[in-house]
Amino acid sequence: MHHRGQWFCFALAAAVLLGRWSNAAEEFSWPPKLYGFCMELPAVPDPSVADQAGLLRELGFDGAGYPLWFGEAFDKNLRDLDASGLQLHLVYFTIDLDPQKAPYDARVPESLAKLKGRPVTVSVLCRGLPPGDPQGMERAAVILRELGDLAGKSGLRISIYHHVSDWTESLLFALQVVEKVNHPNVGVNFNLCHWLKIDGGNDYRPVLREHAARVFAVTINGAQRNAEAWAGGLIQPLDCGDFDNRELLQVLREIKYAGPIGLMCYGIPDDTRQHLQRSMRVWKSWLD
Repeated sequence: MHHRGQWFCFALAAAVLLGRWSNAAEEFSWPPKLYGFCMELPAVPDPSVADQAGLLRELGFDGAGYPLWFGEAFDKNLRDLDASGLQLHLVYFTIDLDPQKAPYDARVPESLAKLKGRPVTVSVLCRGLPPGDPQGMERAAVILRELGDLAGKSGLRISIYHHVSDWTESLLFALQVVEKVNHPNVGVNFNLCHWLKIDGGNDYRPVLREHAARVFAVTINGAQRNAEAWAGGLIQPLDCGDFDNRELLQVLREIKYAGPIGLMCYGIPDDTRQHLQRSMRVWKSWLD
């Protein structure tokens, strides 16, 4: 009976582990969903969220990303997205590291509460101090821990959006901030165009592999390495530029990045419908 008991316990433990592995595999799926981000839509006169969502849905996108809304605009825009069948995958707002100012809009908690149950990553742009200024570290840690707790109440996560001229313009510095914050709900974006602008002399692959658990959001686009200009250089449709996005996708798959991917569209001067169609065509070809 003793040996049978041991074998029973072993079998039970193995079944539990297999169940965990199975659940983990179910949580990670490939290919990722693609959503439109920073969209300027001259093809739609005076574009509203409803108009943008309709075009994105028509072209095969899964969702969209927007600045965090407040009050009545929040409720209306969310209804319009829901009616279109699109998911809201990312929202963003600014935190201010200037100790003389409020850290963020007082309406943020109410808006985050309304996002409960939705597959949304909450990105924050850290501003108010020069890039990498060490004086901001303690204040940033306090604010980000507070936001991490707040987001956790709605099942959300906070992701630092590294952006040129921000305090966290460098992804490498943003990762140092995340280490300092040390909160399970606080991580980083990988924003390709800003990575190339600020950290492009480094190899992104070991960075993503080492910090896989803290990569909460990803945005991509066609890009020309070593370009200075945004439009026509660091931000282009997916059929342009010399950056190898397919290799980036391979690395994201390797590290089991489970979130959606945003298509950065900021400042692209081409006809909106046409450049979105071109990017979607390339995206689908990569996943065949």
